[in-house]
Amino acid sequence: MPATKKQPAKRAAKLDLAALENLLEENRPSEVLEKLLAVRTKDALGWFLTGEAQRQLGSFEPALKSYAKALQSADEAETRMDILLAMAACYRTLGHSAAAYELAQDALKMAQELEYEEFTVRAMQEMGMALRAWGRLEEALDLLDAVLSAYTQLKDYAGMSFIHWAKGGIFRLQGHFQEGIAQFKKAISLAKKAGDEISLAYGYCGLAGISRICGKIDDCVKNYKLAEKIFRKSEDLFGKAYTNCGMANGLRQQGKYDEALRHYNVADKLYSAINDTVDLGFVKWGRADILKRKNKMLDALKDLEEARVLFDNSDEMRGQILTKLSLSQVLYALGRTQEAEELYEAGVSQARAEGLHTYLESFT
Repeated sequence: MPATKKQPAKRAAKLDLAALENLLEENRPSEVLEKLLAVRTKDALGWFLTGEAQRQLGSFEPALKSYAKALQSADEAETRMDILLAMAACYRTLGHSAAAYELAQDALKMAQELEYEEFTVRAMQEMGMALRAWGRLEEALDLLDAVLSAYTQLKDYAGMSFIHWAKGGIFRLQGHFQEGIAQFKKAISLAKKAGDEISLAYGYCGLAGISRICGKIDDCVKNYKLAEKIFRKSEDLFGKAYTNCGMANGLRQQGKYDEALRHYNVADKLYSAINDTVDLGFVKWGRADILKRKNKMLDALKDLEEARVLFDNSDEMRGQILTKLSLSQVLYALGRTQEAEELYEAGVSQARAEGLHTYLESFT
């Protein structure tokens, strides 16, 4: 009898939800998706786990579609809050901070009405992360400090590591580099204590990024290499792209332009594959800087114009500012002085209005 007519095989494909959740905790999302695809019909939890696996793989837009299907049939409050927070995280990563904040706020209202402390803390965390991405840094710090206090009481080392990582990024944006470095080092230490390899890799990336901004380029490259070793063994496409982009930035500052370009090109393919347009914008901005230094102004202009479109369709203020400033330099070199002056003034004015110092990062 042909394999396609084996009716019992359809009935045998039954979800073991606990096993799927364990696989996600072990960062094995491909196996989760394979098992879920064997099931023709999914309930809310099945669609939610599909979204979680897609999110771990860096497929944020497909994940959002799965979460939306889960939300349609989710009756339990816990499942609905899980879905809302997961959707918020996806929107935040894709550069839509306002939408992320609203979803997390909806989850917070539900959690407070139900007096559900765990979800209250998780919702506050996601709201803080949305505010951080939005550029509302002091508000973000207040929320994240409250979340850190809760995680400390619970001795949740993985949670504590994440918050220290997030705070490190805020201090970086505020120009408080020593405080930021201390936060990333705490994040790394706590990730090791939790035995969380992926959090450890992101901790290394955070420390590498802030090291680059304050001129410690050798430390930057060293930490990205540590992160790369971890991500190489994982299925985290976002982490791999993030590390390749960061490594390229460090190599660029070391003057290793051709090696940096190779990493930018890998990051370009990975970010394009997962449709992460905001981080793709940073790849194009960084690559344009090398092209500019190689006197390939028209190629640099092309990358920067593409970066500008990507950033303008997001809430990523830093990317918008850096692109305006880089574009102004390229346009000036091409003799388009008036446009260059206007863009430069617009970039500095926007940075000052947002309380960001990115217009001072020209050496990076």
